[in-house]
Amino acid sequence: MRVTAVDNGPMAENLMYSGLVDHQKVDGYQYRPRQRVDWMVCDIVEKPARTGALIETWIGEGLCREAVVNLKLPMKQRYAEVRKILQRLRESFDARGLKVAIGCKQLYHDREEVTCHLRRLER
Repeated sequence: MRVTAVDNGPMAENLMYSGLVDHQKVDGYQYRPRQRVDWMVCDIVEKPARTGALIETWIGEGLCREAVVNLKLPMKQRYAEVRKILQRLRESFDARGLKVAIGCKQLYHDREEVTCHLRRLER
């Protein structure tokens, strides 16, 4: 498996020894792959709406087939914020004529975020 790691910061040296990781030292919100990728994983500490917009682009434009993203929750109205983002995603995908499976869970170990899996389905 080959991985493109997109991070402004440094990667652990031992991770790079395999030769299977290509480190792109750029802003994760600006990066676009040269060709479609199978998976996109995003764990950037940022407002959840910005991460929602990122995944809307990646799935919506066919940059990836599946994605796992963490939405960092705001201090107040956490549930309302997640619902709003998921609704916007569904509306955007519907408007594009895309069928996308979306699942979100708040994992036990981290109460400050929800982890979402999105999969673009064939029509």
